[in-house]
Amino acid sequence: MDKSKAAINAIKLINQAKRDIDLRPLMIKAVCSYFDLMKDNELSQSDKLFMHYLANQVGIPQYYYPMLNVGTDVDKEVSLQTFCNYVQESSMVVGDGVMLHRYQKEVLNMFTKEHRNRYFLSAATSFGKTFLIYEVVRKMRYSNIAFIFPTISLLSENIFKIYTKPEYAWIKNNFTIHTLSDTEIFGERNILIFTPERYLSFLDKNNELNLDFVFVDEVYKLDNGFIIDETPQENERDVAYRIALYELLKVDTTDALLVGPYIVFPDIADANKQSSFQIFLDRYGFIPIDYNLYDIVDKDEVIINTALNVKVNDSFNLTFTNRAKKTRVIQLVKQLLERSENTIIYCSQKHQTENWAKVLINGEAGLKNINNDRVVKLINHIGNLFTDRKGNQWIVSKALKKGIGIHHGLVPKYIQQEIISLFNDGILKVLICTTTITEGVNTTAKNIIVLSGKKGTKDLKKFDAQNIEGRAGRFMEHYKGRVFIMDNEFSKCINGQAELLQHKFFDKDIEKQDVDIIFTESPYLTEKQIERRNQLNRMKDSGVMPNACFEEFRTISYEDKIYLYNTIARFSLADRNKIKELIKRFVGQHKPYNPGLELICQSIRPIIKNDKLRFYAENGDGVSGNCYLTGMISAFILRGFAGSANYYINKEHDVDKGIRRAANFVFYMLRYQVVKYFGLFNLLYRHFEATNEGIDINEINGIEALLLRLEYSADTKLGRQVSDIGASFKVVEYYDAKECNPDNPNKIRELYDSLDDFEKYSISKIEQIL
Repeated sequence: MDKSKAAINAIKLINQAKRDIDLRPLMIKAVCSYFDLMKDNELSQSDKLFMHYLANQVGIPQYYYPMLNVGTDVDKEVSLQTFCNYVQESSMVVGDGVMLHRYQKEVLNMFTKEHRNRYFLSAATSFGKTFLIYEVVRKMRYSNIAFIFPTISLLSENIFKIYTKPEYAWIKNNFTIHTLSDTEIFGERNILIFTPERYLSFLDKNNELNLDFVFVDEVYKLDNGFIIDETPQENERDVAYRIALYELLKVDTTDALLVGPYIVFPDIADANKQSSFQIFLDRYGFIPIDYNLYDIVDKDEVIINTALNVKVNDSFNLTFTNRAKKTRVIQLVKQLLERSENTIIYCSQKHQTENWAKVLINGEAGLKNINNDRVVKLINHIGNLFTDRKGNQWIVSKALKKGIGIHHGLVPKYIQQEIISLFNDGILKVLICTTTITEGVNTTAKNIIVLSGKKGTKDLKKFDAQNIEGRAGRFMEHYKGRVFIMDNEFSKCINGQAELLQHKFFDKDIEKQDVDIIFTESPYLTEKQIERRNQLNRMKDSGVMPNACFEEFRTISYEDKIYLYNTIARFSLADRNKIKELIKRFVGQHKPYNPGLELICQSIRPIIKNDKLRFYAENGDGVSGNCYLTGMISAFILRGFAGSANYYINKEHDVDKGIRRAANFVFYMLRYQVVKYFGLFNLLYRHFEATNEGIDINEINGIEALLLRLEYSADTKLGRQVSDIGASFKVVEYYDAKECNPDNPNKIRELYDSLDDFEKYSISKIEQIL
């Protein structure tokens, strides 16, 4: 389309959208396309005036300034129209250096004082949903707030934003910010930044704080069917999301904003019965806000089937020499690199990201060795992570040398963060990832190449496909993103029928576990489920164990808690001494005591739900007399993640596979599953001992210190904060030492000097927050 036709189309849709609000998404698309067409042209003064007018009419003044890069002195003459533009832009400014677009401002305007404000916002990935919450807080002057994010990475990203960006300084200056679940000290104004699991853990110790406002990100995770996971098994995160929401919304006066991308709201008029999602919205008084079609960054879909020539647009054609998928991916990446454009490559599974990295490294994709100082520091750091410098053989390290980042859930978080930073800074040009990239990770990618219509072994939903496609193009960086589709199944997903979100607590016909039944109201339970709830309540009232044991660890059933409590009650004196020795050795020397670990592993084994973790607890090597899980926990205590990785590398005789297996244990099973079951054991053990001895529970020592090491790889509060921010294990160890040795600067200096250049660079960033 030439510039005249594009301009006419934009003006036509602007005028039509004034009469028909449903045309606003098409209006945004038309204006976006015109700006994309014009952005590289030499602009006359009349062009600038016209584009300034378009940006304000479409409600996104950022399209013109600063995105068009026209400088600060943009208008030589201030006409009446220009003056109107300035007035309109000023109405979007909500803080020092902060400007919203019209559609964000519409959401912000819905929040009014002296009213209950509860909104469920579903919008395209480019909308800027998270950015909006800080302006809601600024406007409403809330005192006690909870921000719930799905991952520690998103939690870390928001902490960095608050502490390092000038436009968020007012948050840092006016609120006490809490990220650890055992936090106890509160100022007059507080922000809790938690995952759902961490919020529930916080509630176990603090139930007095009244929240004025709650924000919950990626709220679709309350429905297991919408959780992005590689395997079709039940994912326990949906339980934590549902219970956390139940607790967050219990007080009617608490304002709330729930957000997610591309969530379809029920069509009440056409529904044969009211959906559980709609019942949830009505029950808690949520007003839906649907901006799903408001894609602030336009997308061009390019289908790459078997043609040797593919037209992208009027000025960009792709050429291929054959129809083999590997060759076509290599040649596509090469042609994008020749245009100096970066790209994300989406794969369905973790090992496939690594395989495709090898394909690009060995192919003729035009990738050159990277000599950037930051990349060199990271590569050298990875090289020394494992014995015999086997980190140099890890595909993540090999890929970095060629300007490729690998991003999936089994890459340590701090390495993931640096890879994203290098990609966003233009140092890495290719990012190969799984659905981890859709977990709120923000990149500057112009392009995304989609290699699969699956997530692991599961078919993508339309919702997933839209979320993946939404990663192409970044607001304030691009007017358009490109999506190169190399799997027809993905096209079917993106054009298929959207599924409705479901909420187990409001669906009578769905099977429920005990943990759901406890929180579900009677109208949404079957007679059998009501009888089961009565049984559970009788268990709770029976006095079989202290009532407090039922109230904590809400995602574990009453029956499992009672089983474990009774197991502890049957411990012999020798058994109790094993637990006491474990506590003594870890607290005193930070060393494991395998007989104590083995006793806990065998005590929790019957209630473990995760198949892999139960296998590790049920089986052993036949030599030590302990189960695999005891040995794995012991190795982690002594040598951290690197020790676990060395064990698996030797076992698998394959560096990539060994690191994946170690990471799966440490980052998924150990930090979530093991900590949960060991944490329940600790609670029940201390209550039993206190009851048995007739003393206050606070006088009973437990395995709290061990739990902190397993979850955070840290022993102190400072170490845990650094772990959350994102740091290597040696950096966490350094901060642990700083807290434990405040009067020994020589020891701290020795530890600092032992760190590598990447770790010292990490400390320089962390210090901006600490």
